[in-house]
Amino acid sequence: MSSVRCMMNHFRKWRRSPRIWMVFLIMMTYCTPYFTTTIRQFCQDYQVSCAGWLLPLALTAQNRRLWIMLLPVLLFCDAPFLDEQQPFLIVRTGRLRWGIGQLLYIFAASAVFYIVSFLIMALMMLPCLEFTMDWGKVIRTLTQGYIAQSYQMDPLPETVVLQYTPLQATLLCGASVWVAVSLTGLLMFLCNLWARKEVGIVLAGAFVGLSSLVERLGWFPGRYISPVSWVNIKDIGLGTDWSPSWTYVFAVGFLLIAALSAAILLSVRRKSIDVIRKV
Repeated sequence: MSSVRCMMNHFRKWRRSPRIWMVFLIMMTYCTPYFTTTIRQFCQDYQVSCAGWLLPLALTAQNRRLWIMLLPVLLFCDAPFLDEQQPFLIVRTGRLRWGIGQLLYIFAASAVFYIVSFLIMALMMLPCLEFTMDWGKVIRTLTQGYIAQSYQMDPLPETVVLQYTPLQATLLCGASVWVAVSLTGLLMFLCNLWARKEVGIVLAGAFVGLSSLVERLGWFPGRYISPVSWVNIKDIGLGTDWSPSWTYVFAVGFLLIAALSAAILLSVRRKSIDVIRKV
């Protein structure tokens, strides 16, 4: 329970943190507006409504995926979350329980990031939002290239619409985003324990940027070593040599999470911990 209280202590600080508000403000004002505005314009032109299952489809676009997945770097840039309160918590709970609390926070914050991002993108479709368990006519229509291009947007991925139900796509995408965001937070936490904070930020940025590099170079086998590439459900589970299976994605993802978590707990027990100025 003491580890859970350590985790909840971080969430209570979100209301007063400009950095946290900035993460979701950037999502609303920079990462998603063109995508949702174009679809909303289509809806208004034809007097139809669109289903809200948009985030898994949005993350299949390379540039949009890059900017959205860089937001967790800002979310976790203050790792290992050592403000003036933390030394007292470490004394009260012990280093191991405190460390577990930090891991729980990273895992929970990663899930919250996906859920809030999903809701932001859906709500930005108002007043053209439709609540349905199907992809809906709008999404299916915008998978057709000539229609999408008439609105100066890339067509939505037809393979995703045909291969998955909206709920399946949302859950698979959510799980892969959770893996990638958790790994980003864990990497920053471990690096910032042993080096300057800038090192963790740079490495996390490179970790996210590897996905775009793989796509731009056409080095498709690189998808196997780029967890951020796994959030693009259009290219996962296709049964080809350059498409990782979902079994591979989650098996390797959870192994990496376990390895980084173990390294963090060992470091927390051995490393001297100093208070870091709040970001």
